[in-house]
Amino acid sequence: MLIKKTLQFLPAQLLGPLAQFLSIIIWTHIASSQTIGVVTLISGQQELIRTIFLAWWSHYALRFLGETNSIGSGFQSTSNCVLLFSSLIQCLCAYTFLVQFVVSNPDSLLIVSVVLFVIFRNINLHNINIAAARSNTLDYNLLSIVGPVFGLSFGIILLKVYGDNPAYPLLGYMLGESIGLLYSFFRNKSALLEWEINPLIIKQAINYSFPLVFSGALGWAAVNLSRYIIDHNLGVAAAGDFAVGFGLGQRAASLAAMLVGAASLPIAIRCMQESGITAGMQQLANNCALLLAVVLPSLIGLYLVSPDLVKLAVAIKFQKVTLEILPWALLSGGLYSFIYHYLNHYFLITKNTRPLIFVDGSLAVLTLVLSFPLIKYLGLVGGVISMVIAGIVVVIFLLIHLLSRRELLFPGKDACKIVIATLVMAAAISLKPELEDIKLNLVSDIMLGMLAYAAVLAFVYRRRLQHYFRHK
Repeated sequence: MLIKKTLQFLPAQLLGPLAQFLSIIIWTHIASSQTIGVVTLISGQQELIRTIFLAWWSHYALRFLGETNSIGSGFQSTSNCVLLFSSLIQCLCAYTFLVQFVVSNPDSLLIVSVVLFVIFRNINLHNINIAAARSNTLDYNLLSIVGPVFGLSFGIILLKVYGDNPAYPLLGYMLGESIGLLYSFFRNKSALLEWEINPLIIKQAINYSFPLVFSGALGWAAVNLSRYIIDHNLGVAAAGDFAVGFGLGQRAASLAAMLVGAASLPIAIRCMQESGITAGMQQLANNCALLLAVVLPSLIGLYLVSPDLVKLAVAIKFQKVTLEILPWALLSGGLYSFIYHYLNHYFLITKNTRPLIFVDGSLAVLTLVLSFPLIKYLGLVGGVISMVIAGIVVVIFLLIHLLSRRELLFPGKDACKIVIATLVMAAAISLKPELEDIKLNLVSDIMLGMLAYAAVLAFVYRRRLQHYFRHK
């Protein structure tokens, strides 16, 4: 079921994150460090605003929308009111954060682009979660694609036509997200006539999701603190330089994790609802195995081909700092993907969200404490190394704590098989003679790595594959 659902969600999980990954590369060729810095800082603030003012409602819908007895009636009318009130608050916060933390005297174009980008993006993300909760693959795929893909395209056009300005990428994304909002409107026009708050639903949502507001804000801090410390100490241009290598590593990890992440949590929740905790934990272990099978070779492979990839794809002025930051960004991205797409799911499916405050708080505090000295002595690389250390500490603690409770299952045998296949892949790439043509060398490394990994994985899972094809 997991693989089937993953394939149904694949267009969104491939094209959306891929567009975000490519955006960093493209911007290095058509935008300045300062523009990249401003855009990435505003994007980070958009995530924080959503976490505080809207993600709590999305979390509730994702967890309870399938339980008709739990969620009760009046969800849609209540949701309309929540979206309206939260949008008004988001307008104020978007402007305040822009002035206080990014650009002290923004022009009207930048203000409008930031406010509309934040509102449109956040509402669209909520609608994506609703589609996932309802297993509506058409809406999920379309809404996930239009913002990143069309938004990037519009932003590139505006930058090329009107010049280097951080407002243009944001306007491009706003236009892309507006397509998703129009689609949602025409798909569900009748729902907009319902405007009545159900207090019981709000109470249930707050009880479940309120801890997630704190943990989400702390999780945001863990991922974004370093870039804001760099911006404060070294300037917005340095934050832009940092954003290239950091963004490539984080988005590569996100791309790999989200290939399975969209389907994994809803399926685990459904197993928990229908068959109890044992089935839910087994499904969570299966999710972890698939997560490792996708993320581990993706990040190791990208690290091995990064010298050629960066030389070919990234503008020359960004290459040196990107090659320094990227390995650590890949490692931190992998650790955070393991936490957020496996370990934290345990607390979500068991409806025990309060420990997530401790998890995300630990990541944030460790990153904050480590960032200042590491950035001071190691420069931009120190900002990512602080995240790596924080991630390692939290992963070790959570594994020991959760496995000792004998509820969470870790797919040890599957993990060993995946590690072996990844090591063979890495050896094949490392031992291959380097070709003079850098493009040909990059393509051959990628193809050889994929074939080696797939061959070893097919061998170690040969019995399962034979059983699958016999009963297909």
